[in-house]
Amino acid sequence: MEYLWAFVVIGGPILLGLGILYGTIQYRRRNRRFDRVSDEGARKLREELEEEDSRRG
Repeated sequence: MEYLWAFVVIGGPILLGLGILYGTIQYRRRNRRFDRVSDEGARKLREELEEEDSRRG
């Protein structure tokens, strides 16, 4: 049982750190052209939802 607890205490932070490192690397390697397209799509969807809500009530 002590082995499991040692793995959790030592391995947990290491795995968490590796996950954060991986996410950071992937975020920096993203294609920034898609940020503008994504923002525009979100804005259009938000406007459509607001129109739908105003028509309902």
